[in-house]
Amino acid sequence: GTTASPFTRTIAPLADQSAILNLTVSGVTVLAWNYDAAVAPPQISSVVNAGDGGSDIAPGGLISVFGSQLSPVNMASSEIPLPTALANSCLSVNGLPVPILFVSPNQVNAQMPFQAIGDVTLILRTPGGQSDNYNLVIEPNAPSVFMSTVGPEVNVPTVVRNDDNQLVTPSHPIHRKSNTALVIYLTGLGPTSPAVGTGQPAPSNPLAITLTQPTVTLGGEELPLLFSGLAPGLVGVDQINVSVPFNVPDGMSVPLVITQGEVSTSIPVRVVD
Repeated sequence: GTTASPFTRTIAPLADQSAILNLTVSGVTVLAWNYDAAVAPPQISSVVNAGDGGSDIAPGGLISVFGSQLSPVNMASSEIPLPTALANSCLSVNGLPVPILFVSPNQVNAQMPFQAIGDVTLILRTPGGQSDNYNLVIEPNAPSVFMSTVGPEVNVPTVVRNDDNQLVTPSHPIHRKSNTALVIYLTGLGPTSPAVGTGQPAPSNPLAITLTQPTVTLGGEELPLLFSGLAPGLVGVDQINVSVPFNVPDGMSVPLVITQGEVSTSIPVRVVD
């Protein structure tokens, strides 16, 4: 160096091209060989609801965004309320920030803002740039039951019997003569009273009740509705409680149909005596 500038930075590429050493007044920094490689902008290929993976999405519902270059790392959020930026990835819908639960290079899980309705435009921003506009339609209501895995069984609807808190499966069916009550976990039931902020957990007192009450049938028989609203303590997860009368039909694959507004979803369940 010189008297005016007694120290200069030194860059030392290693001979095996495994790293680059950067020597400064602060010390030595080890850089990846390709640290300055250009990062591609994110690309969105599809947006679905996080329940059954369908295209129907409602305000406040959980969604999954699929594509490429969506995040440089895998990361799940443990913050409540949910953050609107995670691992330097952030989503917006019509300019509204979107709370994010999980990011990875190919998938982002988030909650659609309660203010979003009708034709909307979704954009993802990362250190690599900004995605193209992704246009979609947000329905007022879009009930979508979450799917679970139970041992070797996959895509099991998240319907729980209240007598033992176990999932309804072909080997653990609904017993119509025991006056069973069911708890259905889903997303997309839309706004509630009282209103709950986007990214916020649902209250337990008072409960957040769905504004548009759904109708639930089993084998064509309407089930008495005990509760419909956000699941207390969870973000974007809805809950429907129903009782099962004695006159529902039995069978290996009886349709359990949830209708709300103009949207319906149907899942098969086993019903026995």
